[in-house]
Amino acid sequence: MERSVIYLLQVSTDKLVEAELFDGISDPHLEAWRKTWLPEVAAAKIRLLNNQLPGSQWPVDLHWDWDKKMAQARATFLGRKSFCVLCQGELQGLMLVNLTKTGRLPEQVRKELVYVEFLSTAPWNRQELACTPKFRGVGRALVLAAVELSLQEEFRGRIALHSLPQADEFYRVKCGMSPLGKDTKYENLTYFEMTPEQAQAFRQV
Repeated sequence: MERSVIYLLQVSTDKLVEAELFDGISDPHLEAWRKTWLPEVAAAKIRLLNNQLPGSQWPVDLHWDWDKKMAQARATFLGRKSFCVLCQGELQGLMLVNLTKTGRLPEQVRKELVYVEFLSTAPWNRQELACTPKFRGVGRALVLAAVELSLQEEFRGRIALHSLPQADEFYRVKCGMSPLGKDTKYENLTYFEMTPEQAQAFRQV
Protein backbone atom coordinates (compact mmCIF):
# COMPACT_ATOMS: atom_id res chain seq x y z
CA MET A 1 0.00 0.00 0.00
CA GLU A 2 1.47 3.32 -1.07
CA ARG A 3 1.55 6.34 1.22
CA SER A 4 2.07 9.97 0.24
CA VAL A 5 2.34 13.17 2.24
CA ILE A 6 -0.40 15.79 1.86
CA TYR A 7 -1.41 18.83 3.89
CA LEU A 8 -4.66 19.76 5.61
CA LEU A 9 -5.70 23.04 7.20
CA GLN A 10 -6.01 22.75 10.98
CA VAL A 11 -8.92 25.05 11.78
CA SER A 12 -7.92 25.80 15.40
CA THR A 13 -4.51 27.15 14.38
CA ASP A 14 -5.30 28.20 10.77
CA LYS A 15 -2.08 26.42 9.74
CA LEU A 16 -1.30 23.60 7.34
CA VAL A 17 -0.38 20.31 9.00
CA GLU A 18 1.11 17.16 7.50
CA ALA A 19 -1.22 14.26 6.74
CA GLU A 20 -1.00 10.92 4.94
CA LEU A 21 -2.89 9.73 1.87
CA PHE A 22 -3.02 5.94 1.59
CA ASP A 23 -3.61 4.16 -1.72
CA GLY A 24 -5.94 1.62 -0.12
CA ILE A 25 -8.23 1.10 2.87
CA SER A 26 -6.86 -1.60 5.18
CA ASP A 27 -8.49 -3.50 8.03
CA PRO A 28 -6.85 -1.18 10.62
CA HIS A 29 -8.37 1.78 8.79
CA LEU A 30 -11.80 0.16 8.98
CA GLU A 31 -11.23 -0.54 12.68
CA ALA A 32 -10.48 3.16 13.15
CA TRP A 33 -13.72 3.98 11.32
CA ARG A 34 -15.67 1.73 13.71
CA LYS A 35 -14.02 3.02 16.87
CA THR A 36 -13.90 6.75 16.10
CA TRP A 37 -16.43 7.66 13.43
CA LEU A 38 -19.40 5.59 14.55
CA PRO A 39 -19.65 7.10 18.07
CA GLU A 40 -19.44 10.59 16.54
CA VAL A 41 -22.14 9.71 14.00
CA ALA A 42 -24.39 8.40 16.79
CA ALA A 43 -23.92 11.64 18.74
CA ALA A 44 -24.61 13.69 15.60
CA LYS A 45 -27.86 11.83 15.01
CA ILE A 46 -29.00 12.67 18.54
CA ARG A 47 -28.23 16.35 17.97
CA LEU A 48 -30.16 16.31 14.69
CA LEU A 49 -33.13 14.71 16.43
CA ASN A 50 -33.00 17.24 19.26
CA ASN A 51 -32.92 20.04 16.68
CA GLN A 52 -36.00 18.47 15.07
CA LEU A 53 -34.34 18.36 11.66
CA PRO A 54 -36.42 16.14 9.34
CA GLY A 55 -34.75 12.88 8.40
CA SER A 56 -34.98 13.86 4.73
CA GLN A 57 -32.50 16.67 5.45
CA TRP A 58 -29.92 14.52 7.26
CA PRO A 59 -26.61 13.86 5.48
CA VAL A 60 -27.24 10.67 3.52
CA ASP A 61 -23.82 9.21 4.24
CA LEU A 62 -24.50 8.98 7.99
CA HIS A 63 -25.85 5.48 7.37
CA TRP A 64 -22.98 4.31 5.14
CA ASP A 65 -21.39 1.07 6.32
CA TRP A 66 -17.78 1.09 5.15
CA ASP A 67 -17.24 -2.50 6.30
CA LYS A 68 -19.89 -3.64 3.82
CA LYS A 69 -18.72 -1.30 1.07
CA MET A 70 -15.15 -2.57 1.31
CA ALA A 71 -16.27 -6.20 1.49
CA GLN A 72 -18.24 -5.72 -1.74
CA ALA A 73 -15.33 -3.90 -3.38
CA ARG A 74 -12.89 -6.65 -2.44
CA ALA A 75 -15.27 -9.29 -3.79
CA THR A 76 -15.16 -7.52 -7.17
CA PHE A 77 -11.58 -6.28 -6.91
CA LEU A 78 -11.00 -5.58 -10.59
CA GLY A 79 -11.86 -2.03 -11.50
CA ARG A 80 -12.08 -0.66 -7.96
CA LYS A 81 -9.59 1.21 -5.80
CA SER A 82 -9.82 2.82 -2.39
CA PHE A 83 -8.09 5.68 -0.60
CA CYS A 84 -8.01 7.11 2.90
CA VAL A 85 -6.51 10.09 4.72
CA LEU A 86 -4.91 10.03 8.18
CA CYS A 87 -3.78 13.04 10.19
CA GLN A 88 -2.46 13.21 13.75
CA GLY A 89 -3.21 9.53 14.20
CA GLU A 90 -6.88 9.83 13.23
CA LEU A 91 -8.79 8.67 10.16
CA GLN A 92 -9.98 11.79 8.36
CA GLY A 93 -11.49 10.55 5.10
CA LEU A 94 -12.41 7.52 2.98
CA MET A 95 -13.04 7.08 -0.75
CA LEU A 96 -13.95 4.20 -3.06
CA VAL A 97 -13.67 4.59 -6.85
CA ASN A 98 -14.63 2.57 -9.92
CA LEU A 99 -12.54 2.45 -13.09
CA THR A 100 -15.12 0.78 -15.34
CA LYS A 101 -17.40 3.77 -16.05
CA THR A 102 -17.46 6.10 -19.06
CA GLY A 103 -18.38 9.73 -19.58
CA ARG A 104 -21.69 11.41 -20.38
CA LEU A 105 -20.63 14.92 -21.36
CA PRO A 106 -20.84 15.33 -25.17
CA GLU A 107 -17.05 15.62 -25.44
CA GLN A 108 -16.54 12.64 -23.10
CA VAL A 109 -19.22 10.16 -24.15
CA ARG A 110 -17.90 6.60 -23.88
CA LYS A 111 -14.47 7.85 -22.76
CA GLU A 112 -13.07 6.11 -19.69
CA LEU A 113 -12.96 7.97 -16.40
CA VAL A 114 -12.58 7.44 -12.66
CA TYR A 115 -16.02 7.31 -11.05
CA VAL A 116 -16.11 8.21 -7.35
CA GLU A 117 -18.61 5.78 -5.85
CA PHE A 118 -18.31 6.92 -2.24
CA LEU A 119 -16.42 9.74 -0.52
CA SER A 120 -16.84 10.70 3.10
CA THR A 121 -14.97 12.83 5.61
CA ALA A 122 -14.82 12.31 9.37
CA PRO A 123 -17.82 13.70 11.27
CA TRP A 124 -15.62 16.11 13.23
CA ASN A 125 -14.53 17.79 9.98
CA ARG A 126 -18.02 18.61 8.74
CA GLN A 127 -19.74 21.95 9.27
CA GLU A 128 -23.20 20.37 9.43
CA LEU A 129 -22.14 17.92 12.15
CA ALA A 130 -19.47 19.75 14.18
CA CYS A 131 -19.62 23.27 15.60
CA THR A 132 -15.97 23.83 14.71
CA PRO A 133 -14.43 21.40 12.20
CA LYS A 134 -10.95 20.08 13.05
CA PHE A 135 -9.53 20.00 9.53
CA ARG A 136 -10.36 21.37 6.11
CA GLY A 137 -9.15 19.99 2.80
CA VAL A 138 -9.91 16.29 3.25
CA GLY A 139 -12.53 16.18 0.51
CA ARG A 140 -10.32 18.14 -1.86
CA ALA A 141 -7.38 15.81 -1.18
CA LEU A 142 -9.50 12.78 -2.03
CA VAL A 143 -10.91 14.34 -5.21
CA LEU A 144 -7.35 15.21 -6.21
CA ALA A 145 -6.36 11.57 -5.60
CA ALA A 146 -9.12 10.52 -8.02
CA VAL A 147 -7.81 12.99 -10.61
CA GLU A 148 -4.23 11.76 -10.21
CA LEU A 149 -5.41 8.16 -10.58
CA SER A 150 -7.25 9.16 -13.75
CA LEU A 151 -4.02 10.60 -15.12
CA GLN A 152 -2.10 7.45 -14.18
CA GLU A 153 -4.70 5.34 -15.97
CA GLU A 154 -4.35 7.60 -19.03
CA PHE A 155 -7.91 8.91 -18.64
CA ARG A 156 -6.48 12.47 -18.84
CA GLY A 157 -7.92 13.52 -15.47
CA ARG A 158 -11.55 12.70 -16.26
CA ILE A 159 -13.59 11.84 -13.16
CA ALA A 160 -17.30 11.68 -12.33
CA LEU A 161 -19.61 11.22 -9.35
CA HIS A 162 -23.11 11.59 -8.01
CA SER A 163 -23.15 14.27 -5.33
CA LEU A 164 -25.05 14.18 -2.07
CA PRO A 165 -27.18 17.35 -1.80
CA GLN A 166 -24.97 18.91 0.89
CA ALA A 167 -21.91 18.59 -1.37
CA ASP A 168 -23.32 20.01 -4.64
CA GLU A 169 -21.70 23.42 -4.13
CA PHE A 170 -18.36 21.86 -3.18
CA TYR A 171 -18.12 19.90 -6.42
CA ARG A 172 -19.46 22.71 -8.60
CA VAL A 173 -17.58 25.66 -7.07
CA LYS A 174 -14.57 24.28 -5.18
CA CYS A 175 -13.76 21.49 -7.64
CA GLY A 176 -14.97 23.21 -10.80
CA MET A 177 -16.87 20.17 -12.06
CA SER A 178 -19.70 20.27 -14.60
CA PRO A 179 -23.19 19.40 -13.26
CA LEU A 180 -25.35 17.42 -15.69
CA GLY A 181 -28.54 17.70 -13.65
CA LYS A 182 -30.49 15.33 -11.43
CA ASP A 183 -30.16 11.66 -12.27
CA THR A 184 -33.57 10.04 -11.86
CA LYS A 185 -31.94 6.61 -12.13
CA TYR A 186 -29.62 7.33 -9.19
CA GLU A 187 -31.73 8.56 -6.26
CA ASN A 188 -32.26 11.88 -8.05
CA LEU A 189 -28.73 12.99 -7.10
CA THR A 190 -26.88 15.54 -9.22
CA TYR A 191 -24.35 13.95 -11.57
CA PHE A 192 -21.02 15.73 -12.09
CA GLU A 193 -18.13 15.22 -14.47
CA MET A 194 -14.67 16.76 -14.64
CA THR A 195 -13.02 17.32 -18.00
CA PRO A 196 -9.25 17.19 -18.64
CA GLU A 197 -9.20 20.99 -18.74
CA GLN A 198 -11.07 21.24 -15.44
CA ALA A 199 -8.74 18.63 -13.94
CA GLN A 200 -5.67 20.67 -14.85
CA ALA A 201 -7.22 23.82 -13.37
CA PHE A 202 -8.14 21.92 -10.18
CA ARG A 203 -4.61 20.55 -9.79
CA GLN A 204 -3.15 24.05 -9.99
CA VAL A 205 -5.28 25.60 -7.23
